[in-house]
Amino acid sequence: MIPAAHDGLMPVLVAGVLTMSAAQLLDLASFVTMVHKLGPAAELNPLVGGLYALYGYPMVAIVKVVLLALVSAISTILIIRTARPRLAAGLVGLGILIGLIGGLSNAIAIGAI
Repeated sequence: MIPAAHDGLMPVLVAGVLTMSAAQLLDLASFVTMVHKLGPAAELNPLVGGLYALYGYPMVAIVKVVLLALVSAISTILIIRTARPRLAAGLVGLGILIGLIGGLSNAIAIGAI
């Protein structure tokens, strides 16, 4: 049996998805702390602020988990079915970057940095 071209890429994707999940959870945890200390108006992202205003913390967490699952699934499909590892890596990298920027901006707002 000939190994698939994506066999060596899956461990890298798993590591990327775990890193992305950690960055997004940092963003979520710092969001909860920031809203508790400063109120929802401190959130820079108007979509997240509106989502929180309408539905509260649970919906913000649910949307974050759903987006993590969606990005993970799309990245996996890009590697397995289309052999586009660079696009998959870029998508996961963008998820990591967004989580880190969100967490950093929240930490700055609450005075942790």
